[in-house]
Amino acid sequence: MKKIKILFSILILSASWNALAQDDFESKLLKQFHNIKSEEMMTWLVKLCSPEYNGRLTGTAEYIACAEWVAGKLKEWGIRPAGDNGDYFQWFNFPYTSVNDIGSLTLNLPQADGSIIRKNYSYPDEYYPGMNSGNGEVTAEVVFVGYGVTAPELNYDDYNGIDVKGKIVLMNRDVPYNDPRNPEYKKWVGYCYHQYKLQNAVKHGAAGMLYIDGAMANPNISYDPSIVVCGIGPQPLADIFAGLKTTNQDILKKIMKTFKPESFNTGKRFTIIANTSRHPEGKACNVIGMIEGSDPDLKKEVIIIGGHLDAVGKAGKTVNGALDNASGVVDIMGAAKALAQSAITLKRSVIFLFTGGEEVGLLGSKLYTEKPFYSKDKTITFINLDMVGNGTGLAVNAGSTYKDLLNYFTEANTKYIHRPMHTSAPVPGEYYGRPRSDDVVFSTAGYRTMSIGTTDGYKKVFYHLPGDDPDAVTIDIMEDVAKMIYVALTNMANDSREQSRPFPTF
Repeated sequence: MKKIKILFSILILSASWNALAQDDFESKLLKQFHNIKSEEMMTWLVKLCSPEYNGRLTGTAEYIACAEWVAGKLKEWGIRPAGDNGDYFQWFNFPYTSVNDIGSLTLNLPQADGSIIRKNYSYPDEYYPGMNSGNGEVTAEVVFVGYGVTAPELNYDDYNGIDVKGKIVLMNRDVPYNDPRNPEYKKWVGYCYHQYKLQNAVKHGAAGMLYIDGAMANPNISYDPSIVVCGIGPQPLADIFAGLKTTNQDILKKIMKTFKPESFNTGKRFTIIANTSRHPEGKACNVIGMIEGSDPDLKKEVIIIGGHLDAVGKAGKTVNGALDNASGVVDIMGAAKALAQSAITLKRSVIFLFTGGEEVGLLGSKLYTEKPFYSKDKTITFINLDMVGNGTGLAVNAGSTYKDLLNYFTEANTKYIHRPMHTSAPVPGEYYGRPRSDDVVFSTAGYRTMSIGTTDGYKKVFYHLPGDDPDAVTIDIMEDVAKMIYVALTNMANDSREQSRPFPTF
């Protein structure tokens, strides 16, 4: 009987100790949870969008200054460097192009008497200067070349049977195959990239390029001094097709149905003027900070959370990139500061990765996956944030593919945030959508990849356009995103269940 009483007393003491420990954990967690404040986050957002950083174009001195400021905040919070040579930076060279003014786009309409009526288009609604355009002027006939793709192995060539030498090519984004979920899409992925499309136009002798890109800033395109580039919106496109008894959309539907090109000479003459300067000396970097885990074994495993620091720079007017992607950067900064200053010691390591070069070809994420600080087999997951700052709901995409990883976020939201939450579950290693975001790089490199977003946006989105300023974001949803990340990563880093490994294996 005495042994039973002793055992019962031990159980009572153990339960009491566990309850006290849980209360202590909760108290420590909530202290930093409530220290994540939208007011402070807004000051960071305003800083990232300030004139001194001039749109954070990869390769520029302004981008580097911005990267140094972010690294300074990490150092201030006690977050260790995890870049090259013991500092916060992972460097790469990147020549860039500066757009000196808005240039111009003009439709030339010849009249019966030999005169020409010229229609000048307005910036930025109707056209946008090519942000990697060659410098100069071109006047020529416009030739429609569909998607601008030459893919002999797929029996498809938009340039087949048509001469574009010295002319202006007009082309669409993407490719005829438009279902990223189908394995066949992989065969087309390389032809989606803007860089490829320009290089193919140059290869075929085009002197100019009109890109049907919604008249927005787009530095993610190759540079070649021999070709002048301009992005166009709906009005110039409508003028090109005026009187042709068809539309761009009708032609694209036909191409997607038949997989046969529909290229033709439009008979319309345009003038493109670009005033640009090339800077071959450009360089850029990722910014990488780390909180090293405390457990002798678990600290060898890492959780990476990242977002791109760069934006699209300046072309006539500065595109400050508040939503795209200062929002994601600031969300991560809010969580990083809380994790670094929390009294809760993390068992696993956490890396904060602010990539450069996303807008110009996913360069920073490619560099990290090629030269990681932790090996892939020691990386629990990569979590990406891009344009996470407009709306009233939360989203964790690809999370359901790794149910145990998703649970940390759903539980954080259910217990502390109380926002509507959406999840989706693409197949690991497959493309989530169009191949233009850092999460795709990590996913196709074989990492368990997730992305955090917001839903039900109610503010106008100025995607790659002037107007993407601090007042274009919803700061209260950003505060909640940072809080969700802080709670989820705290629990993910400290889950040390022994009976079954809490994370999926490769």
